[in-house]
Amino acid sequence: MLITLIRKEIKEMLTRSTIIMVVVMAGIFSLMGSLISDIQDDMVTNIADGTTIIAVENRDGGPYSSTFIASLSKGANVIYSGSSYEEAYATLAANEGVALITISQDFSLNISTGHQAEVAVLWLIQGAGIADTIPGAVIDLLLTTAGQEISRQLIASNGSFFPDIVLNPVIINNTTEFRGKTVDGLTPIEINNFINTRTMIIPIAIMMLIIMGSTSVISSMGMEKENRTLETLLSMPIHRSHIIMSKIIGSAVAGLALGLIYMVGFVNYFNSLGGFSENLAALELELGTGDYVLIGLTVFAALLAGLCLAIILGTFASSYRQAQSLTFPIIGLAMLPMMVTMFMDFATMPPILKVITFAIPFSHPMMAMKALMLDNYPLVLSGLAYSLVFTGVMVVIAVRIFTTDRVVIGSAPGKFKLAFRKSP
Repeated sequence: MLITLIRKEIKEMLTRSTIIMVVVMAGIFSLMGSLISDIQDDMVTNIADGTTIIAVENRDGGPYSSTFIASLSKGANVIYSGSSYEEAYATLAANEGVALITISQDFSLNISTGHQAEVAVLWLIQGAGIADTIPGAVIDLLLTTAGQEISRQLIASNGSFFPDIVLNPVIINNTTEFRGKTVDGLTPIEINNFINTRTMIIPIAIMMLIIMGSTSVISSMGMEKENRTLETLLSMPIHRSHIIMSKIIGSAVAGLALGLIYMVGFVNYFNSLGGFSENLAALELELGTGDYVLIGLTVFAALLAGLCLAIILGTFASSYRQAQSLTFPIIGLAMLPMMVTMFMDFATMPPILKVITFAIPFSHPMMAMKALMLDNYPLVLSGLAYSLVFTGVMVVIAVRIFTTDRVVIGSAPGKFKLAFRKSP
């Protein structure tokens, strides 16, 4: 008897939905690990293959500048090496390069006389994702290696030199051009770290909101069917369109409440991170009241889309347990953009990934904050419009399903087409 009871408990706890959930979560963590590993591998590959594109404006022409450029060439593709800044910049921009490195006119003279030499780096970056920091990290490492190469040359010369110069012969002055704006004293990695610090948590929070809200709606419909509440309601002289509209409006109110709670927490989180430094102020990354309103509308539209989709999936559930397993499509649709937007910037995604990400309505509130910080209002507004259209389509489908008997008996999503067979 004890063995039978133990089997019963195990069977109830290890349901198909529970196992699928654990497998999905394990897969998500594996995928995140793979993305991080790929980023590290890309950095190593870029150095080994020399695929990162740079241009060098050499105003010196001395022996130490030659050593510096030769060291850079071992890990990067130097597409220009000359004395013309205009030509170097044009060549770099035409080839979508990463950095323009300017070697000062007295570079070799300063080092040979015991002074630090200056190198100016102009960074050209387009994206603000973690993956977009790889080229900058590669060049930063190569600049350090090039300085160490000069140190070796000084030591090998057996001449008289100052120890401090041998240890750090080159000073790097950074300037970054980012989407038409210029900021002095910061590298792309520092800018991306600043932006990602403020936006990294957003996709996770949005994913949790969508999953919690959608799971609640689907489970509620499963319980209504299991308790015969929905069947009783449908047998009453109430128009079915009123029933579905009540669910949609109720979902909208719930989505609005969740969105407002989210916005309060979001504003407090953003303000707690402190202000902008003097250098970052040039990028104008501050958010205004209108930006917060747009973020709130985007969150509300995505939540409403998720809740309407949950209503449709809930019609296929015949019991509470089956309803739990039907939440996985929404979980998958929420987790995919979460991972993508955490590691990549929409502006630098491959075209096919852009289409997939944009097509998922849950992606847009995850991208909204970063997009508004970078003045990408077209992406936010088009995403908001798309989410509202997606919600409208889900409403039409839900109303159509509620005119059939499938809303009572339930069916597997694979038999979706049967749901459109009119009830007598």
